Amino acid sequence: MDRLGPPIAALRIFFGIVFLTNGIAKFVPGIAHTPLGYLIDSNGAKSILTYDAHHNQVALYRGLVDQVFLRYWDLFGALQGLGEVTVGLMLVLGIAAPLGALIALLLTLHIQFAALFTGPWLFEYAVEWLPLLCLVFLHPGRWFGLDARLVRRGGRWARLL
Repeated sequence: MDRLGPPIAALRIFFGIVFLTNGIAKFVPGIAHTPLGYLIDSNGAKSILTYDAHHNQVALYRGLVDQVFLRYWDLFGALQGLGEVTVGLMLVLGIAAPLGALIALLLTLHIQFAALFTGPWLFEYAVEWLPLLCLVFLHPGRWFGLDARLVRRGGRWARLL
């Protein structure tokens, strides 16, 4: 398993950077359009959610998104951005990394569910959530992360990291 440590750390850090930068883009106007490509800012996230939810065939879900998430987007958009920044930092730093991967997985599975009925790309989001699912169980913060220090110290939570 030690040979797999560096690739697991690389995957963890990459996903951390993706979540961190997209989270920051929710709060900093104009930073979403970089010379290298685009980040998903708050307006972009709202547009994606609106489109996907309105094409989702589960009426209860459409109603929840319309009546709660989109109606109170100022709150939920900020919570999404805060969640992405938090998860990003957890993964980049390797602190409570399995929990960070789990939260990132749940955020990504929500997008997968929202987009289920919107187009032909059945496996598009699985490319994101499947590696995150693996990271939940691979103790990703033990390599080049702060979790390694916590594990060395021991304690009740060390085996979960």
